[in-house]
Amino acid sequence: MPMKNGSIMMEVEISSNNQGEIIRNSRYMINMNGYLKEEKDTLIFTLGSVVRAMTHRDFINAPSRPMWATVNHAPVLILGGIPEEKMILISDSSFIDFSLVELNIDSCWLGSLQCPQDKFTASIFDTISTESILFIRQNQLVYYFTGNYSHVSQKAVGNWVQVLKKLCIKRLCPVEIPSNGSEYVLAVAGGKEEGFFHLGTITDGTVIFRQLPVSSSICESLRDPKCRLHWVVYQIEKENFLLLVESYKDRQQTFNVVQYTLVPKDYPEDSVHLIYKIPRFIPKRVSASFVMLLGMEEYTDYPLVPRGLFYNPFSHLLFIWGNAILQSFDNKNYIYLSGFPKESSIKYMASSYKSQVVCVTENEEIWILFEGSFNVYRLYPSDGWNIVFSFAQMQSSNLFSTNETSVSLFYDNIGLQQLIYLINKKGKGRLVKRRVPVNKILVYEMLTHTSYDIRKEGTVHTLSYNNLCPFEKLKMTQLPNPQKYTRVERYRAMPPLVSSNFGFHSKISLAIYQGLVYHLLWLHAKYDKPYADPVHDPTWRWWKDKKHNKDFYFYKASNFHTTYGVHIDMKDYEKLYDLKANDRLPEVIYLDKGTIYTFSVYIVSRETSSKYTFLSKNRHLRLSQILADPMCVSGRVKEHALVSRNAMLFEVSIQDKRQCFNQSISGHNLKKSAFTLKVIGSAGKCFIRTRYGFRMQAHTMIPLLIGCPPGKRLAFDITLTLQHNKKINKRYFDCVYPDPEMPCFLFSDPFSPFFLVQDMVTGESGSFNGSYVLKVIGGGTSLENIVDYSEADIFRYNSPKDNTTSLIWIVRENWTDSQSFSILNRNSSAIEWLCLRNSPCYDIIPQSFFSPEFFFKIMVTNRGVDTSTYCDYQLIFILHIHGLPLSNHRARFFLRVTLYACFGSVFLFLLSSFLWPHLKNCWMQIKMKFTDLITTESFYTYTTSASSVPSMISSRLSTADRISIQRTRTKKIT
Repeated sequence: MPMKNGSIMMEVEISSNNQGEIIRNSRYMINMNGYLKEEKDTLIFTLGSVVRAMTHRDFINAPSRPMWATVNHAPVLILGGIPEEKMILISDSSFIDFSLVELNIDSCWLGSLQCPQDKFTASIFDTISTESILFIRQNQLVYYFTGNYSHVSQKAVGNWVQVLKKLCIKRLCPVEIPSNGSEYVLAVAGGKEEGFFHLGTITDGTVIFRQLPVSSSICESLRDPKCRLHWVVYQIEKENFLLLVESYKDRQQTFNVVQYTLVPKDYPEDSVHLIYKIPRFIPKRVSASFVMLLGMEEYTDYPLVPRGLFYNPFSHLLFIWGNAILQSFDNKNYIYLSGFPKESSIKYMASSYKSQVVCVTENEEIWILFEGSFNVYRLYPSDGWNIVFSFAQMQSSNLFSTNETSVSLFYDNIGLQQLIYLINKKGKGRLVKRRVPVNKILVYEMLTHTSYDIRKEGTVHTLSYNNLCPFEKLKMTQLPNPQKYTRVERYRAMPPLVSSNFGFHSKISLAIYQGLVYHLLWLHAKYDKPYADPVHDPTWRWWKDKKHNKDFYFYKASNFHTTYGVHIDMKDYEKLYDLKANDRLPEVIYLDKGTIYTFSVYIVSRETSSKYTFLSKNRHLRLSQILADPMCVSGRVKEHALVSRNAMLFEVSIQDKRQCFNQSISGHNLKKSAFTLKVIGSAGKCFIRTRYGFRMQAHTMIPLLIGCPPGKRLAFDITLTLQHNKKINKRYFDCVYPDPEMPCFLFSDPFSPFFLVQDMVTGESGSFNGSYVLKVIGGGTSLENIVDYSEADIFRYNSPKDNTTSLIWIVRENWTDSQSFSILNRNSSAIEWLCLRNSPCYDIIPQSFFSPEFFFKIMVTNRGVDTSTYCDYQLIFILHIHGLPLSNHRARFFLRVTLYACFGSVFLFLLSSFLWPHLKNCWMQIKMKFTDLITTESFYTYTTSASSVPSMISSRLSTADRISIQRTRTKKIT
């Protein structure tokens, strides 16, 4: 299958048209494995070796463990925890297939007095997968392995590298969401380094660790030498860390949430603050499913023992987990979720980062909660799980067994997955991955607790169930097209038509199809033209010269006269811009400056109500909207009571407030946020059955990404620029040898450039109306010898405040930015070319009879000068200018040479006109004299050479005859 160049992860979805051979619908991941190499026609692992097959003792009686990885960025997943073995499970397909690999680690540290250790084991404890590097912890040692990927700046060394040497590391903490082009790993120190942690930054395959806090440990800052640091989470956007610290002040064990903020290097002290003191005991449960911890609540005698922290960077929700669950939206005020039993203790959490959070306890119970609600539901063991298991046994499913061991629980793009070890009736075991049917379990669990009524109407008894869902029907309406907000580009690439009798594809037709798809991906990756095309589509140039013959190609295909029996329909290979929402909210929403997203929610009530009941404060249908960043995003819900339909219509809008983001390049440094939309009292209670299974309704969390959306770029609008310059200059002179891809502009004509903002996702292309700065950053007399200028030269050539007579261009409106460059916009006056004495385009020597020309390398950017968008546009293009003037000195020199040449020509002409007749006569006389001499000499030579006959003739001739002959000769000569 063709893949886009540079891709390391790809999700494949296969669906059948239900014709021919039966093919099941499936969806899976295809990832690039940079930890394999080919040796003797065999693929082997570079990080270890496959030494044996899996056995029962590798998984039975072993606790489940978390699978930590960078979300949507890690192509390879690893999992440790194999008892007494330095082995890991590794997979590049999200554990559809996997391998058990023994690592070639050089040593195992046994511990010391400075780093105490209760028990030594060869097992790999913490494992974290990133985009190109794998991290593991064995005892107190931390290793990483770099994969062989094209985007890695440093070449993979081929072995495990030990980091944080001679340090005591007791735990690795993941940072599952990358930011700013980097990934992060946290290492918590112990022993003599207790109170310190280490932040690992991974950028382009390079790993850098630094110790934090910088000056003193957390324990020293809190003045508690016996404190212990248990967990660290990193809030990247705020550049601070939340720490779970165990304290022993006043001989009492307490747990605190401490905030550490990164400070500049020259700052004298670390910024450490105690932001929350966790209660020592479990709060008493009241009728509600939660208890607000305000200091006035009652507590039980059961100790509250937190074990870790979890932070969602989208919803900004912080969880403190252990034998209780506390949640907070601001890290300071907390709510206790009383639905979780205090007798259980959570050992790790997993999140979809789309409202679902799963908790796994020490006794392998599975609990789930939904962000924005306060209910906690047990998935396993539960009545709903037992019903799902019974149905699976009835269907003879090979994914369920009465003898199974949970290995790990994690989320991928498809949903919640469970890695389990199954043992069949014959005693053979195998490791499989199965999807946890969360919605189905909750539906069956809800059915077991649903009450019913038997109503008697006359002699008829009616059985009715009490549905816990507060509404009967919910529908999303008036949704905008999703591509503008999801930023997902889509293409149509249908297989070519084959002209065989049976309609089956051959190897040739499949190879042609593969080449077409690969070329389509190549066009998508390479479409970055600085000059805007007349049609904004990567496939436009592919077919623009062939579409007028498409009917002829179809005629040939209809008559079976195509090459290789394959017909390619051009409309089957194009970019799609008109996808519909299909009444579903998008998975993610990108918001540019001031962008608004609106839709409507139509809800039909189960109870017939009057208008007063619909609009009263005690109505049962209420729609709420929870914003993670209300200072950055505004939300509005407008309700309409449709009494005649027994329904409510809610108009919902989300809009960026234009104040929480600066400028950045397209798709980078986006601010993470989220909004949660829910009908009050519906979380975990409202489901709809679709052909794909049950789907929960009325409780949705949508991640928001605020900033410059990916897929936007700036382009030079050459079409409008040419039209406008022709209009204002009343003329246009192109180059002597025109280039349709790069038209020329005359030096003496004012130049007014125009630019387009092109959206590569939606196909929209509109004029750029913001402010920008234009700079000439390079140039040359030809495309081959263009050179880039230094920063000092760029200032001299472009700044109107330059006083070195080096300006290349100028505009009469002297608005400048902080760096003294001219600020332009669509309505600015035209650019006038100067090319002063010290500029590189001054005094260009002509290379032919035509006027000098110059190629300017121009950069256009709106950074720091445009307030209309979050996008930091930057465009670099080549501008061809001809008709450059000569310098005064060279012009005078050429003038003198020209005058001398002209005057010399005139003088020679006049001289030749006056002297020519005299010269001609002189020449004729000279010629006659030479002729006479030649003739006389020839005659005497002839006479002398004659013998007797001439002498007799001459003797007979008289004197008169001789005179007559001489006269005759003279006339002939004349």
